[in-house]
Amino acid sequence: MTEISKIVINGTSGYCCAEESYSDKVTVTKESIAYEYHPIFETDINPSRKWSYKTNSPVFEKLYADLIDVIPVIVNHDKDIFCTDIGGIEFIITYSDKTKFKEIFFLPGDEFKECFQIIKRMVPECEYVPAVLITEDDFED
Repeated sequence: MTEISKIVINGTSGYCCAEESYSDKVTVTKESIAYEYHPIFETDINPSRKWSYKTNSPVFEKLYADLIDVIPVIVNHDKDIFCTDIGGIEFIITYSDKTKFKEIFFLPGDEFKECFQIIKRMVPECEYVPAVLITEDDFED
């Protein structure tokens, strides 16, 4: 049976002023999570960030298994929905036989909330939530 070996999620800021625009990438495997954030204009309050963590934690493995369970929602997502004023969210899912699913969605992150909630739990507590994973749940009223 072909298994998922890696999930990459690329994000961009979309329509905003140049000082706030960015690109970022989250990479998740069964044993690791990594993140890269690159603002278009790096400043003291908006620096580039990069981190990665490798683990053999059974909790992380369980979260990865939960993530794999929700991947069909992404692979089978209705691609007719389209927003023009937001950045794209690109999913690259690599399978053990080296085949890939690759799709860019121009949708709010809330469309993938279940997936993003799981990944946020994988992010070490000392790190910021990756920008591509931000949903309405990350904002206070």
